[in-house]
Amino acid sequence: MDPRERADALLARARARGAFVVTPDDAVSPMDASNTQQIPRSVVDRIDQGEDPDTTAVVPSSVIDSVQSSLQPKPGTRVDLRPVAPDPQEEEVGGLIPTTKQTTGRSDLSRRLEGF
Repeated sequence: MDPRERADALLARARARGAFVVTPDDAVSPMDASNTQQIPRSVVDRIDQGEDPDTTAVVPSSVIDSVQSSLQPKPGTRVDLRPVAPDPQEEEVGGLIPTTKQTTGRSDLSRRLEGF
């Protein structure tokens, strides 16, 4: 089957699925669809002029101070953390050439990613 015929068959199957499948032939913006509702400007203006309970209010600092002084202080939150482990002691390794064994504290994965 020719690629163009396959594309036409695919689009035909998509159109057969229903009205909510958008194909290039019937692509319409949801805002342009006939079943969308437009809110009249007069309704929006009426809402804008009305009393909005969620508006921001300016409160004087004296009111804030009076409310805050009556509040009980919150107890501090305590986070139980494990104590930080001290750095491991360097350990002398015996052998033909005396060396010092050092641990980096890094995982094998991070060492492999850096090429060590």
